[in-house]
Amino acid sequence: MDILTNCLGAQEKQMKSMLQGKRPVICPKCKSEKTAPILYGLPADEMLEASKRGEIIFGGCAVTDDMPQPDYGCTECGFRWSDELLPATHITKVRYKVVENGPCPLEFMRTWVYEIKQDGSCTKYQYQGRGGRYQSREIKKVSGWRVYRLARSLQKIIGAPLWESNIIDGRVCDGFRYNLQISYTDNRKLILEGDVSGGTFDSILDRFVRNVFD
Repeated sequence: MDILTNCLGAQEKQMKSMLQGKRPVICPKCKSEKTAPILYGLPADEMLEASKRGEIIFGGCAVTDDMPQPDYGCTECGFRWSDELLPATHITKVRYKVVENGPCPLEFMRTWVYEIKQDGSCTKYQYQGRGGRYQSREIKKVSGWRVYRLARSLQKIIGAPLWESNIIDGRVCDGFRYNLQISYTDNRKLILEGDVSGGTFDSILDRFVRNVFD
């Protein structure tokens, strides 16, 4: 009974985290908005009712721990996916934000935001202090193939088994920290954060933006 209770509690937590988000999740294959999160494990009675309404999809009880699992499905065409397992062509935008940690007063701290879109348009914004208005903006255009290679390198990492335990993620007290947002065709985003310290993701993005803007 305790095992069943724990399983159901984990399911409710999983469904809650999946359903969060402002934009509707659309199917990457047929573009339908009739999609639902996939729930794994033994379903509770309320989950069965939600499944009948098309609000969730049951994924069964067999889960491979070391591989990303499909976490969304389309009730129109039956396609199931997770953003980690999609081809790199499904990445629509990469947003890389670098923030200065100090040591310096907040009003002098600098922030750089790089937006890299699928069509090759790249924009760099620079901010200072806590104001929301950028001080400068620079726009560059690169080939779509160049952006695809960036997307492919990112997707190759996050689609690998146990990728979170295999990446390099350094930690520094001062210096810079980053926020990386990867947007997909299903309207979802993968958000990664860390310190700029020669880690896996910051090294890839630093190299790309330097080649484009420097």
